[in-house]
This record gives sequence, C-alpha cells and structure tokens, in this order.
Amino acid sequence: MYTLLIADDEALEREGLELMIQHMMPDTFTFLHAENGRRAIQLAEETRPDFIFMDIKMPGIQGLEAVREILAKYPMTRIVMITAHDYFTYAKESLALGVRDYLLKPAKREEVLDVLKTLIDETEEARRERNERLDMQERLSQLIPIAENELSLMLMLDCVQELELSQLAKLLQLDWRKGYAMVLSFARHAAKEWEGFQLVKRDVYEAVKQFAKPNLSCLVSPMVGHQMALFIPFQPGQSGYYQRVSSLDWGGRIKKWVEERFDLALSVGIGSIREGWEGMSRSYREAVRVCANDQGIVSVRHYDDITLSTGQEIIFQEEEKKLLDALLRQDKLEVSERFALFWERLTHSELPAFPQLRGEVIGLLLYLCRGAQSGEGTELIASLSSFEEREALRQCAQMWLDKLIDGLKEEKDRSRSHVLQRALLYIGQNYKTDISMEQSAEYVNLSPYYFSKLFKLHTGENFIDYVTRLRIDEAKRLIGEQSLSMKEICFEIGYNDPNYFSRVFKRTMGITPSEYRQQIEKPSPC
Repeated sequence: MYTLLIADDEALEREGLELMIQHMMPDTFTFLHAENGRRAIQLAEETRPDFIFMDIKMPGIQGLEAVREILAKYPMTRIVMITAHDYFTYAKESLALGVRDYLLKPAKREEVLDVLKTLIDETEEARRERNERLDMQERLSQLIPIAENELSLMLMLDCVQELELSQLAKLLQLDWRKGYAMVLSFARHAAKEWEGFQLVKRDVYEAVKQFAKPNLSCLVSPMVGHQMALFIPFQPGQSGYYQRVSSLDWGGRIKKWVEERFDLALSVGIGSIREGWEGMSRSYREAVRVCANDQGIVSVRHYDDITLSTGQEIIFQEEEKKLLDALLRQDKLEVSERFALFWERLTHSELPAFPQLRGEVIGLLLYLCRGAQSGEGTELIASLSSFEEREALRQCAQMWLDKLIDGLKEEKDRSRSHVLQRALLYIGQNYKTDISMEQSAEYVNLSPYYFSKLFKLHTGENFIDYVTRLRIDEAKRLIGEQSLSMKEICFEIGYNDPNYFSRVFKRTMGITPSEYRQQIEKPSPC
C-alpha cells in the first residue's frame, strides 16, 4: 500500500479524485486530505506520504510554497501539481522545483492513471536500488575485516603480491606512503601461563583492536601463535625521530594497558619506518627480531635503537639476498653453509636473550618464505616459536630450509609436468598436420631450445621421433581397417609424399606398408 496525500481547498475535488483512483486502482492507496498548504505541510511531516497531489491555488499558504517547504525537508517525496489552465505558468515553475508532473483540472482518468503508474514504477525502482545499495553495504561491512586480515597476513608472512595488495588497500581506502610495524608478543615461559593466555586469546585480540585502531589508525593483524602485529601509517609533517619516540610511547601504553587488564606479560617490538608495502613487510620482520628478551623481563624495543647502538644491523640485507639466491637455485649445500654462518654470527652477537635469537631466525625464514613464494608462513611461525632451546631451534630452522628447497623442486617438477602434458596434448591433436617443434614450443610459451631439452628429458625421445611414432602407429591402425588405400593413409597421417611415407614406415617397422598389409591379410595356418 502507498500513501497518497491530496491537497485541494475544494472538498469535492479531493473526494472525487479519491473515488476515481480507488475505482481504477483498488487496494493500492491510503488517502490523506489537506484543505490548504499549511495542513499539507503538517501531514507531510507527520506521515511522510509516498505521493502528494497538490493544488496550486489554495487559501493561505499556496501550493508552490508548500512544495518548497516539503521538498526542502523531504526531497525524495514525489509531488504532482494540479492546476487550472489559468495557472499553467505556475505549473512550469513547480516542475523547476522538482515536482514530478502536473495535471490539468478537470483531470482525466487516463492521465491520472498514467501519472500514478509512473510514480509507482519510480518508487519501486528507487526501493530496489536502495535495497541493492544496502545489501552491498552490508556485504562490504562483512568483507572489510576479512580484507584487513588478509592484507596484514600478507605483510606478516611475507607473501606480498603487488596486485593483491593494491586491491586490498584500495578496498580499505588506505593510501599509505610510509609506515612501520609493531609486534605484540605474549609471554609463554611457563605452561600454566601459556594455558591462561589461550583462554583469553580472543578477548585479548578484540580488546587490543578496539584500543589501537581509533588511536593509531592502524591495520590490526589476527593473532598468529602468541603474536599479533599492528601496521601503523607514518604521520606527514613529523620527523622520523619524533615518530620513533612516539611509537615507543604507544608501545609502552599498549603494554601497560594489556598487562593491567589481562594480567599478561607482553613484549613489544617496533620496526623502522619504511616506504611502501614491501617496506612495511620488512619493518614487521625487524619488529619480530626485537620484540622479546629473556627471563620474563618485558620491554618495548625499537629496531633502530638496537642497530644504532651496535653500529650495524644484526643481519645485512645483502647477506639475506645471497642466502635467498642459493635457496632459489636449490643448492642445499650452499644454503646450509650460509645459514651456518648466520647462526654463528647470531649466537656470537650481542643479542642478550634466546627469544631475540628466535625472533631473528623467524624473521630470516619469513623473508626466505616470501622469496620462495611459499604459503607456509603461519606454520613456520608456530613451529619455530615453540622452541625454548638453541640447538632445537637451529635444527628446526635447518629442517625448514630443506623443506623450502624440496618444495621448490616439487613445484618445478609439477610445472614442467604440466607444461609437458599441455605440449603432448597439443601434439596429439595436431600430429596429422604439418606440425613443427617450434610451433609446439610456442604453444606452451617456451623457447625451442629449452622445449627440446625438456621434451627429451621427459619422453626419452626427440620431437621428430615422437611425432613419427604417433603417425606410424596411426598408419598401422588404418592399414588394419583395410578401408583406405596406402596413398590415402599417407595423407591422413600427415605426410604429403607416399614414397617418403613408405621409407619412414620401413625404417621404423623394418618392412614397407604394403608388406605390412600383406602380413595382416595372410590367413592364419590354424
């Protein structure tokens, strides 16, 4: 049902219009009557009618004045002006105000019906559009937390992919040029302490999120093991040193607030300010490296303070790259040797605590995970975080390095196998044509040289021998059917010269095609 307000100073006009509409469109409208503009405004405010039929000439507040007043408050109200010929200029003015249409007195049934149908169609379309917008907003509101989790995990686990990051950042309306990461690491020195944390893990996560997001305008990651991360944008107009001091202050506030509210020991590590999403990912690894120290003595530590106080980074980026290069080359020996050098340097550095050593190892392996495009970052963090003894940590890290190399080899083999299967399918569909190795290589997007080597490695044959075997096998089948001549078979299997076909067949089978046919036609002695 729709609500229709009829505003006219003549009662007979109002009642006549209502009866006409009820007869044409029964059970469609609830009717309201207003004898002047003032009453029309009051009813519009009280009932918010769907449609208004407004007479232009009424005592007191005129129709156009009432229209201005109503549309100023309720611009979506659909109003139709009713006028006599004498007031046609007023009708044109009303259209300029936003009135949907006008009717000339006395209104004809067909005209009234057409106007009402148009108003109803417009109203229903507007409702559909509004419902679609609301549905979209609801779906978007549900998607936003998922997108935030996905973006933060991509940064934490070093699985950065530029296109996906850009899409997620756009969805979240993030336009960060610089920023840094803050890692919150909850203590797990005793089994009872760890069990207590597990019981309140969800509450801690929600509380930290509610505390941090309004104050720091940051991304909040899910809880991964005993850690969660905040990715915080750099505030323009402030120096890097001020930002460092400010970040330490906020880290201290969060630490104190969590400890007082949940009675949980918390360590906070903060990475340096870096540019772009790649930089944010590196800042996270820096924060992981400095987020804890030993013996339950929690602290808030900034990566820049550590590197500046020692005069050097704990691990040089160039050395990380060399280790990653060896990993990507799947050279287990070199990877093992380079990691051994890292381990020696870490264990003989000024790192005062095992948790910091563990953080360095986790940060390093996360970097390698990303470079190897491995999606096992979450499992890696959980696995390495569970160790409390140096040798066990070293052995687990070495196991992960071997696992990454094995994964690269398996992926390479799968990729090669997939490429070869596509090539064999293509050859199987086209060997009866004038197919070439170059065409097949182009089909799977490989160079002819590499394709030739790969093909021989996996099939044990070169390209020509493989195609020849397919053609001869098909020729043998067709000869056995005895429905085609040798010449027809020659063209059917992809050869253009019967003599050449005969020579190839004899070289392969040891006899000519005709001799082969005679053999299979000779009756069995039995």
